[in-house]
Amino acid sequence: MERTYSCVIALLAGVILAFGSATAAAADPGFYLGGSIGSSLVEDEDDIDIEDEVEEFDLDDDDFGWKAYVGFQFLPWLGVEGGYVDFGEVEESTTNLNVSAGLDGWDAFAVGTIPIAFVDLFAKVGVISYDIDVDFDTDDFDDSFSSSGEDLAYGVGAAVNLGNFGIRAEAERFDISDIDDLYLLSVGAVLRF
Repeated sequence: MERTYSCVIALLAGVILAFGSATAAAADPGFYLGGSIGSSLVEDEDDIDIEDEVEEFDLDDDDFGWKAYVGFQFLPWLGVEGGYVDFGEVEESTTNLNVSAGLDGWDAFAVGTIPIAFVDLFAKVGVISYDIDVDFDTDDFDDSFSSSGEDLAYGVGAAVNLGNFGIRAEAERFDISDIDDLYLLSVGAVLRF
């Protein structure tokens, strides 16, 4: 029985190594384009002053998010990338207040990569220039405001390289001062040139 397990493990290891060496290698230096879809997660506790009354609300919602980006890999372990990210629109309602917030921005990152066979593990740090549009209303009052600025952003992920094409999954955190927590969890495709 133990010998059967050893044979199965050896066979699986051989198939994985053959697949990896035959179809892909770590990403080569050069330009790449990518796009991803996923889920944006927003958490924020705040007070809104509406007609001299302070209304507390907890914004805790998620929505469909997406991004498009371009990058350049200088070395197998170092690159830069930048792009546009749309976090969608999150909503929250209390007894007296309805709040909706639309978020998007432009980001730029330095990307450090650890290539392992046909998989690249990466971490990135950079900045986001963001725009937030917030609408809130009560039974007898509607208002809105906008906020914009630049703040830190960072993330981690993995990419499976299949020649010039890759599949990428990542988790990013955007440290926006107007929001307690903002994340984007995404999966997408990369085309290398």
